[in-house]
Amino acid sequence: MRGFQVVNYDNDNDNDAPQKPSKTNQKKAALEAQRIGEELVGLSDAQLGAMEIPSELREAVIAVRNMHQRGARRRQMQYIGSLMRSIDVQALQQILQRMDAQDYEEVRRFKQVEIWRNELIAENENRLDWLIGKFPKLDHDLLRQLIDSAMKTGDASGRRKANKELFRYLRRLVEQLE
Repeated sequence: MRGFQVVNYDNDNDNDAPQKPSKTNQKKAALEAQRIGEELVGLSDAQLGAMEIPSELREAVIAVRNMHQRGARRRQMQYIGSLMRSIDVQALQQILQRMDAQDYEEVRRFKQVEIWRNELIAENENRLDWLIGKFPKLDHDLLRQLIDSAMKTGDASGRRKANKELFRYLRRLVEQLE
């Protein structure tokens, strides 16, 4: 009886040959690139300007903002998706995630200062003592004056102005701490 030699025609043993991604993976990557392109469209001009992306992509993103017809907008978004294939989408995604985290932190900080202001106007002495302990550069007299002004102002516009001044002062304190 003769032995047969098994011949493997697959390139599984050849680690040097690059493997082509499956169609499913290609579609997922294209959809992800298009989703990130849609996120780029939602950015402000300042945020978009701060990102290092090719000028052709930047121009396409700016152009789609002014398109209101569905067909034209859809085609432009597909064009953005095709441009996205030539850049590092993962790096761009990380930048967008950092921007989202910064936005979230800014909103959280804004709301926290707003709560402090409201507690001070409601004469919460615990909050005042906590602020004095937390912020060593705090001007006690100015803070008391701002609180009194916010509490005692008679008309609505004067009260809004005093509230804004108190808020701005607290916000500056937080920014100095960071």
